[in-house]
Amino acid sequence: MRVSTFFRITAIAGLVVAGTVTATQAVEEGQLVKKDGKWEYYSGEDPGLKYLLLKGIISQEDYDKGLRVLETKERISKPNFSIDVNNGLNIRAGDKFFLKLRLLTQVRYSHSAYNEGWGTIGDSRNPEILGGQVEYRAVSKQSDSNQFSVPRARLQFLGYAFDPDFRYNISWSFDQTTWDQEGGSGRASLLDAYISSWHIPWLTIQAGQQRVWFNRATISSMATSTFADNLIVQNAFAANQQSSRDIGVSISSDEDQYKFNYAFGIWGGVGANLAREGTAVSQALPNNSSLPAAQRRTFNYDTRVLTGEMMYTVRLLYKISGNPGYGQGDILNSRTPQMAIAFGYAYNPAQNYLSSIRSDITDRAYRQRVTKAYNGRLLGGGIWDFQTYEADFIAKYQGWSFQAEGYYRHQRVRNTDSGTIPFDPVTTTVLGPAVNLGQAYGWYAQVGKYIIPRKLELAIRYGFMDPSTQQVNDLVKEFGAAINYSFDGTYNNRLVVDYSNITLGSGGRAPDRFPFESQPGFGRDLIENRINVQYQFFF
Repeated sequence: MRVSTFFRITAIAGLVVAGTVTATQAVEEGQLVKKDGKWEYYSGEDPGLKYLLLKGIISQEDYDKGLRVLETKERISKPNFSIDVNNGLNIRAGDKFFLKLRLLTQVRYSHSAYNEGWGTIGDSRNPEILGGQVEYRAVSKQSDSNQFSVPRARLQFLGYAFDPDFRYNISWSFDQTTWDQEGGSGRASLLDAYISSWHIPWLTIQAGQQRVWFNRATISSMATSTFADNLIVQNAFAANQQSSRDIGVSISSDEDQYKFNYAFGIWGGVGANLAREGTAVSQALPNNSSLPAAQRRTFNYDTRVLTGEMMYTVRLLYKISGNPGYGQGDILNSRTPQMAIAFGYAYNPAQNYLSSIRSDITDRAYRQRVTKAYNGRLLGGGIWDFQTYEADFIAKYQGWSFQAEGYYRHQRVRNTDSGTIPFDPVTTTVLGPAVNLGQAYGWYAQVGKYIIPRKLELAIRYGFMDPSTQQVNDLVKEFGAAINYSFDGTYNNRLVVDYSNITLGSGGRAPDRFPFESQPGFGRDLIENRINVQYQFFF
């Protein structure tokens, strides 16, 4: 009885499989979908069309046509929207819009030990804004320092709209400095804001606030740097004498596609978030018998001169082999040599450095950026025309990396006053006689090796700079060594520990620094030994 029952059930199941399932196989389409932790079968068919087909009211051809119409309608009514995480948060809507959100955070502990020269003579040639009525003449360091900081905290929005070759990038910086200049440490500021067309690979166009494609050190992102900070010489020879970014238009080739590449740019020349109309020098009021001479510097004109000129840059790059990119270390452990050589030129005329006076408030932030790049000794010298030349080389192979750059800057004083009265004549004895700084040049070299591929890198570097060839005892020398460890084989999650020995010559004459030259010990080397321990989170 049990055996016959089993055979009857088996026979019925076979008929069902052979008949029903076969007859409906052509129209039964769908997929398994996981919902609320359970797998459910979702049919992709329209139940109305399926009923008409099964009843023989419509043919298979009519069914297929109707299904295509319904699929088209559903695709239009429900846009192709997706969100995923891959080097940031990625949001896509069809093939017309893409947005990537990235967050960079660097948290650092720094210890610095200073020699006796820092406590006695200090640095009177460069630091922030010098002199004038406030008599702020030098920065001295009386003791060693320990500091916690967030040197870089940045939020980036980039992607494309309307067309994958029509791209945008908007980035905000919340960087901290070890001093709180004008309450600006950690304050949000616009870092990048540009749109670009990549429709023609050999003629890409980018307009807005962006990196100036000039020298390798400032093109390279600090997120991919082997060390916690750039060398002094790398920052000092920026195209605009202050930072890696400016506002303008650039035309270039796609370096990922060609061996020989070019980049040409026209810029404001005064850095990020500023136009030349925003640079000025306070001008003393004309003689006025009703105004005491001691107050003439308090009541100033807001004078702008030579604001119609622009900065021009050119960069030519040849990839000898492979594509080394701009990251410093060989984190990809290249199996074939990656090498490139490049040359850059920047012409930045009519830079208004008439004043170095801290009490001149008309463009104080502008001058502070110049001193932060270690070009402060130029302030007070007049209206400058700068021509900067650079050559760089990079090579990567099997975890090894080497890069080097050489710089030369021609510094010409166009005018010492440009028809204005930047200083009250009664202060000329404080300002001192005219100073001839001459030109500036420098170089650096860096070598690194991933001893554990994609994980642990060791590196050393050395940089040299002569900021004024006509002066003495003012050289800048910097040696550094670094260990950095990547927890995930990328730049997104890593620890950097580096050591720097920085030697600054405290001598050399500079505009508006005359009185301090008579201090005992003037010209001695200022030596700092610095250790940074920095964790980087890059989502």
